[in-house]
Amino acid sequence: MRRIRLEISYDGTNYHGWQSQPDVSTIQDSLEALLCGMTGERIKVTGSGRTDAGVHAIKQVASFGTESAFGAGVFLRALNGLLPVDIRVLKADEVELNFHPIRDVVSKRYRYLIDDNLPSFPMLRNYSWSCGVRLNLEAMACAGKFLLGEQDFASFQTAGSPKKTTVRTILDVLIRRLEATALYPSLVCIEVEATGFLYNMMRSIVGTLVMLAKSNEPELMKKIIDARKRSAAGQTAPPQGLYLLDVKYKK
Repeated sequence: MRRIRLEISYDGTNYHGWQSQPDVSTIQDSLEALLCGMTGERIKVTGSGRTDAGVHAIKQVASFGTESAFGAGVFLRALNGLLPVDIRVLKADEVELNFHPIRDVVSKRYRYLIDDNLPSFPMLRNYSWSCGVRLNLEAMACAGKFLLGEQDFASFQTAGSPKKTTVRTILDVLIRRLEATALYPSLVCIEVEATGFLYNMMRSIVGTLVMLAKSNEPELMKKIIDARKRSAAGQTAPPQGLYLLDVKYKK
């Protein structure tokens, strides 16, 4: 048995998320179908975590076991030749059999893009959240500082995937405005890196940051965290603005 690790990028617009589901199209199913056809084996691909319907990935990490003699480079070329154009394998390598894409994660980093231009730009509707109001980034950055460190983030977990503990450690929060280009307007970019994320935690944080920017009350973030109730925080931001940016592992 050998284990192959993949780094994958995808546009999640046309998929019902990463995780395999009956009767709908998912990223995991797309990969597994091709790998089974290549090897003649029943291949199960394990990702570093699931992304929901409409969520994108700049770098998702996954791995699978195989008895095949195909080298990692063969898998890379074959998959990219057969996958739809909105999924690409960026890298493939052979790793130790005990590598696990979930258990071995040190941290994950997500990016969220917000189109706060008025009016919003229609070509970005599948890749950002059109929030309908110009945002106060200074207030958002001030609120974001309260998120840093090890804390109970129960206020940002939505129902659907309960965890044993809602304590996580946020390592970095970056909020900035991306400069406009010839093709796209300026966008608000929020990046959060943490040792782990609760279900919809990133999208809930974004919705709360937008809420506090609108009210210009960034100091309320601490009270929201301390409440440990989902009802205390802002809305769950829509999925299309979310990107899994990076997954880091022990060296």
